Amino acid sequence: MADISDAPGRGGPAVIDERSLPLRERKRLRTRRALAATALRLFTADGFEATTLERLVEEAEVSKSTFFRAFPAKEAVGIEAEAEVWTAYTAALDRRRPDGVILDELRDALTGVAAALDPDWDRRYVATRRLILTAPALLAYVDHYRTGIERQVVACLAGKLGLDGDDMRLQVLAELTTTAWSVAARDWVRDDARGGRDHLIRRLQGAFAAIPAGLHLRASGEG
Repeated sequence: MADISDAPGRGGPAVIDERSLPLRERKRLRTRRALAATALRLFTADGFEATTLERLVEEAEVSKSTFFRAFPAKEAVGIEAEAEVWTAYTAALDRRRPDGVILDELRDALTGVAAALDPDWDRRYVATRRLILTAPALLAYVDHYRTGIERQVVACLAGKLGLDGDDMRLQVLAELTTTAWSVAARDWVRDDARGGRDHLIRRLQGAFAAIPAGLHLRASGEG
């Protein structure tokens, strides 16, 4: 995952050099990436259910305790490319200073994160989404994971805007954002990431634009 930090101004994402991180953190990231790469390879080749955790850690040459320091469950390592998006997104929101329409803030945070992901992410994300469709446990885990992300976003916005966490506007906005991502990424994944990252970002911007446009869509009432 590309690490991001505050850019000048309102806190947009910017790629930073990982060499600036402490050695321990760099080692942790390398271990996490090695586990995720090994898991994606094995799960794709042999199936998620058929690949045991024992085989995964053996292939990655780490202990089970090391695995569980990096990931809470076997399902988590299987959706790492998905998690990279939302981890970076919530971090970007934490840093932002909201100014204007909140839906636009969420759009800008998510599109900025998408642009900053490492170049190999496209391939890994396509493979991950295809893998998820073959494994009900992974599909359920992704749904659960995204629900947790939406709750984090609601809590973040409530704190920044001085609103109650039960404010339905915040809950709707949080869920609209994950839905916009799903709509934008679905055909992009189906087409094997054709058009590259730029095409995904254009689709994501279009999905966000469709939200207010859809709210004002009217039927003619004729016929």
